[in-house]
Amino acid sequence: MRTSILFAAVLLWATVLLADSAFQPLNVKTGLWQVTESSTASGVPPIPPDMQAKMDQMTPEQRARIEAMIKSRFGGTPQTTTYQKCVTTEDLNNNAFVNKPDEKCTWTVLSSTGSDMEVQGTECAAGRNQGMETDVHIKIHAVDSENVKASVQGTATGNGHTLNINHTLTGKWISASCPAGTN
Repeated sequence: MRTSILFAAVLLWATVLLADSAFQPLNVKTGLWQVTESSTASGVPPIPPDMQAKMDQMTPEQRARIEAMIKSRFGGTPQTTTYQKCVTTEDLNNNAFVNKPDEKCTWTVLSSTGSDMEVQGTECAAGRNQGMETDVHIKIHAVDSENVKASVQGTATGNGHTLNINHTLTGKWISASCPAGTN
């Protein structure tokens, strides 16, 4: 009996050690990166109950303007944004190129090698605070130590609405140091 327990314990530790050794952070430089993000969204974003109540009180003209604005933003037209991101050694172990730290998603690294990382994000604060369920899936590829490409697919559902997002990102390393105030 003791031999079986000891064998099971050794087998468990070996499994944990092997699984841990398969994880490798992205092999890219730390420091300041410039990221260009192109995003499209389709569907209707989940409308929080308090916002829905306000919309219900609008005149038909006001409501039509708001709905047209939402449709133009989430109608599939690509939106491009460029930002700078300070990437730390710690960032290379989870989701190094996320631009919105205030979203505070629960990030889970599904796999990671020196050149590829796959990350799942759930329970993002923005969605959670508005009664939405969110699911984000990110694939990052390090072309080399100074260039990355990524794709992001996500959904936000709630209050009878679903919003689908697709992003592509390209990142270029700029310098080893980050200016104050860069996240």
